[in-house]
Amino acid sequence: MIGFLIDMVGSRLLLGAVGKRRTRAQDRAFSEGSEILFEACVLGDRPFCRPAIVFLAASRTALHVSPTELKTLGRRALPTEHIEIRRVRERTRSDPRIIRPSWSVAECYDGTAPFTIACAPEHMRHVTGSLRTEGPGPTPTTAD
Repeated sequence: MIGFLIDMVGSRLLLGAVGKRRTRAQDRAFSEGSEILFEACVLGDRPFCRPAIVFLAASRTALHVSPTELKTLGRRALPTEHIEIRRVRERTRSDPRIIRPSWSVAECYDGTAPFTIACAPEHMRHVTGSLRTEGPGPTPTTAD
């Protein structure tokens, strides 16, 4: 039993270290202008929204949604120049069940209708970085 517990703790520590290394590598690639890919939900009544887990390809200048990890298959660009992030918050019980419990939620507006982007907290900074525009303007607020 003790051996099992030691194995469990050791594997969690190892997975945590690998996850942190991957996150740092993605942060570095994003800051250098490369595109990174991660799971997310884009929910709402917009042409680029899907009621399923999708993949977002984010760079400093663009944000694309794809139904698979193959970035070119069914890829659709989000109109980043028109999207405003109203608020970034943690998932609540009132959110759709498709949003994973540990994910962050960005409440967005594209000039005509509201929609939601949800993803892991470590990827939300890539979403907000892709949607950030130059010049003065409102910055998204985070719920504490």
